[in-house]
Amino acid sequence: MPDFGFVGPSYEAPSIYQDAQESINFFAEADPNKQPGERGIVALYPTPGLLLQTQLANAEVRGLHTMPGENILIAVAGNIVYQINTSMVATQIGTLATYTGQVSISENITTANGLIAYIVDGPSRYTWVVATNTFTLLPTSDGPWVGASVVDNIDNYNIYNQINSQNWACTDLSSRLSTQALYGSADGSADQLVTLIVDRRQVYLLGEVTSEVWVDVGNTIAGITTFPFQRVPGTFSQSGCAAQYSVARVADSFACVSRDTRGIAQIKLMQGYTWLRISTHAVEQSLIGQIVEDAIAYTYQIEGHEMYVVTFPSVGNNGLTWVFDTSTKAWHKWLSWNSSSAVYTRHRSNCGAYFNNMYIVGDYQNGKLYSVENAVYTEDGATIRRLRRAPHITNNLQRQYFESFQIQFQPGVGLSTDQGSNPQAMLRWSSDGGSTWSNEHWVTIGQIGQYANRALWRRLGWSRDRIFEVVVSDPVKAVIVSAELKAEVGEN
Repeated sequence: MPDFGFVGPSYEAPSIYQDAQESINFFAEADPNKQPGERGIVALYPTPGLLLQTQLANAEVRGLHTMPGENILIAVAGNIVYQINTSMVATQIGTLATYTGQVSISENITTANGLIAYIVDGPSRYTWVVATNTFTLLPTSDGPWVGASVVDNIDNYNIYNQINSQNWACTDLSSRLSTQALYGSADGSADQLVTLIVDRRQVYLLGEVTSEVWVDVGNTIAGITTFPFQRVPGTFSQSGCAAQYSVARVADSFACVSRDTRGIAQIKLMQGYTWLRISTHAVEQSLIGQIVEDAIAYTYQIEGHEMYVVTFPSVGNNGLTWVFDTSTKAWHKWLSWNSSSAVYTRHRSNCGAYFNNMYIVGDYQNGKLYSVENAVYTEDGATIRRLRRAPHITNNLQRQYFESFQIQFQPGVGLSTDQGSNPQAMLRWSSDGGSTWSNEHWVTIGQIGQYANRALWRRLGWSRDRIFEVVVSDPVKAVIVSAELKAEVGEN
């Protein structure tokens, strides 16, 4: 029985007796050169590890942003704002009035000051002039109101929202300031504006339950200075955004945790002016009855896989991180492992940006910046526990006798010393559809150079409804190429 669906995504149905699949810290990759039924047409690869790059203030990393030219990374940890150079040396450039919660960062090229960074933290707006290293809290007289929670850039304007309203505004063209008390209002419906994002030189305004799109039409009409944006006719949508920081660019568009008048917490991708649901019932089931408004997201690329990473800090007792792989359209969980309490928690990353030929993420607790590394198999030295739970194996609920189960790992990946020198895989199984589980059974994946090693378990008993689960926690390249099962069906 080759593969038997062992390789697959996370998909735990509302009833585990329908489906109890898990893929934690593994993602799938399909081989386009193989035909259905061939060994290894889909393999499971280990999710990336985290390599420490620099240490900021010991606090939540609240935001990251790469400046044009890609030689400066702006980072916020606690209330401290840093510039980071390509040697990953961090230098403080300013402080914020707030200490926690996500921040939003943008930039533009100004006539008076050259390149600036624009930072919003909710109550206030700030600018940093790169050339003069000048950090400024924008005064209450700047623009039509004080503060914003989201900022983006279009046509050399920085655009930002007014919290708890339908309103949004912009800086003057090629300026760090907003001298005109002019603004737009996303009032196509009565819901408040949640967030905004610029996509293909259009401004998408995402409300609580609706969306609309605006475009730059210029700021002068008949010699009178006006707000430079107008609605694009026919772009109104009956779906909005549930979590303002869940918006992240994906492929040529963006995705977010959505909300509409019928419900909340589907994850959708914008296609043109139309929302496309990309979450599965299993993803949505994990969010039912949970707080999702504080969800955060970013997107990274690795070996042709573009991953939309969305973390729900308030789901369950320890948070939850889901990842959508645009290449396979499959979801997996990317979770950190708390060794002291032996539980999975949300992933450590809290925000991300591509900088210095690395994808950099910030830790949600300790001020560390890591690079996401495909050839690193720990999180800054901490264990990554990888788990694959397979689909149910049944045959009209008749008895099945399991002679052997074999996983083809990439062999010979053991390390020369310490943990991982003799990497192990743990197998356990449920014979009652996932309600109870067997003892753990360990075998070696293969020490360094043992390329003919087989991860093989024998004499596995019988069941009418069997689920196999495999765990690897050694810091090695734990690739699952395929699985083989020898079983016979009984007469009752």
